[in-house]
Amino acid sequence: MEKVIYLVLAFAFAGINAIPVDEASGRIANGVPAGDRAYPYVVSIQWATAANLQLQTRGHICGGVMITLQHLLTAGSCTYTWGAGNTIVPIEANQYRAFAGASLLTNDTVPARIRQIVNYTLHPEHLPAPAHLNDIAVMTLVSAFDATVVTPLALPNRNTAPSDNSVCTVAGWGAPQYSTNTPSTQLLYMTKYIYNQDLCISVYNPLQGYPNIFSSMVCAATYNIISSGCFGDEGNALVCGNTLTGISFLTGNCEITAYPELYTRVSNYTDWIRSVTGSASTFKPGFFTLSLFAVMHAVFRKIVA
Repeated sequence: MEKVIYLVLAFAFAGINAIPVDEASGRIANGVPAGDRAYPYVVSIQWATAANLQLQTRGHICGGVMITLQHLLTAGSCTYTWGAGNTIVPIEANQYRAFAGASLLTNDTVPARIRQIVNYTLHPEHLPAPAHLNDIAVMTLVSAFDATVVTPLALPNRNTAPSDNSVCTVAGWGAPQYSTNTPSTQLLYMTKYIYNQDLCISVYNPLQGYPNIFSSMVCAATYNIISSGCFGDEGNALVCGNTLTGISFLTGNCEITAYPELYTRVSNYTDWIRSVTGSASTFKPGFFTLSLFAVMHAVFRKIVA
């Protein structure tokens, strides 16, 4: 019976790209406001320029999850931007900060909730969009948060995976509506379920300009099928049964789409993450690495063109 359901869904997805907002009214599972201590591992990564800190959204660009009191995980694609000619520009760590310990981004007047980002380590085998392969990074803070402010999530055992239809949660400050790319000032959460990997492959792999699904990725969706991720949700943690399961890297770009959201499967990287946090690595992508990224990006663009 389960296989029949998946086949029916596969046929349904084959004919759906995006649903106009007016046709989807009332079918979007909007995020639910979260309390200050509901998700004490959630982090807002913010561009800490003077102009951004004057905004209600405080320069929020990506989500993250605390894995120690001084280290957080986020999407690798949150550590760089795209410049002219599809060149990759790494962020300068000292221009960014981490906010945690409160559900409202404007509750940042307490110094204990703010830490500067001192460095970050992008996975050395990361490939950028459209591949999004190994899309994960560790950020190190200048000093540890106090345990009364954040509660880190433990890393999962290596190569573990939740079963299909497992109930999960995602929390973050991504845009609350599809009509805007402005992040939410209020922390929101949503319930997700683990999407069958084979079905996810059948949905994504034939599409041009989208990632091929590998075992290092995990797919999740809302119960009403409509995906809900938006601007600023990259880097959010997918947590299933109190286990850190995924890091968001493809949310749907604010489109109302029936495709499941894609996450980097954290358990595939447990050993690598521990090697980074144990050594407090100061690695940043060098010229050779960035050049390789740019070449691979151009190759993928040519393939899907």
